[in-house]
Amino acid sequence: MQNKYAIVAAAILFTIVTAAYAINFIGYPISEKPEAWGQLGDYIGGLLNPVLSFISIILLIKSLSLQIEANKGLEAELNNNEKREKIRAFESLFFSMIDSQKELFKSFSILPDPNNTQSIASGSEAVIKIEDRIEEIQKNEAHQDELMNYLDFIDQKDQIFNNTRSFYIIVKLISERLSNENGFSIKDREIYLKALINFTDFSQIRLIIISGFFESFYSVRYLKSNDELKNAMSEVGLSFDLYQSKPTPFSDEVGMEFTE
Repeated sequence: MQNKYAIVAAAILFTIVTAAYAINFIGYPISEKPEAWGQLGDYIGGLLNPVLSFISIILLIKSLSLQIEANKGLEAELNNNEKREKIRAFESLFFSMIDSQKELFKSFSILPDPNNTQSIASGSEAVIKIEDRIEEIQKNEAHQDELMNYLDFIDQKDQIFNNTRSFYIIVKLISERLSNENGFSIKDREIYLKALINFTDFSQIRLIIISGFFESFYSVRYLKSNDELKNAMSEVGLSFDLYQSKPTPFSDEVGMEFTE
């Protein structure tokens, strides 16, 4: 379109220059001398060449601008392709780890409470029993260490820690693989954090929240300090304070120290 306008402008300019010359010498006979025709050529060339050169420069600049825009579009497309490949690789690992997490929770079980003769509970039933016992201990306003001792007793195989660490690894995967440095945004991480929460069994989510009592776990400290995770949890009505009826934190000295 720009080239079309330039051609029209050049044609109009040529017509004006030629018409001006013709009007100036109207009434004179047409010369047969080569020198006169040479002067006509010099006149037309002297007027048109600078203007045509200027138009050529404008068209060249416009062409370069279009080429730069095309290169930017190509670069953006390459970046999008690279981002899609990163997401494809990430999702493959992400959903595989979610499946592994589900299998881990299926094997979760607790020992019977030493104060009664209940049988071993597993899965969602085990989480419900833990919740009932936590509520009972908190209602009785027992010492903080009583709850920690209870959790230590029923979970002698560190299954609470294992389930929490599995969840922590996936959260860390999201934060690191989908970091700003890798071309992603907080919105991208939010999508997958919500997906993680929604794809995780609700009982397992509650078990991970219960693990918040174990402040000595590195994985627990990481999860509770991850603002993006906490925001995603709050949008579905979850919080690490779900079972924290008392403002005083539970002792870090009860139980083992676990690190990453």
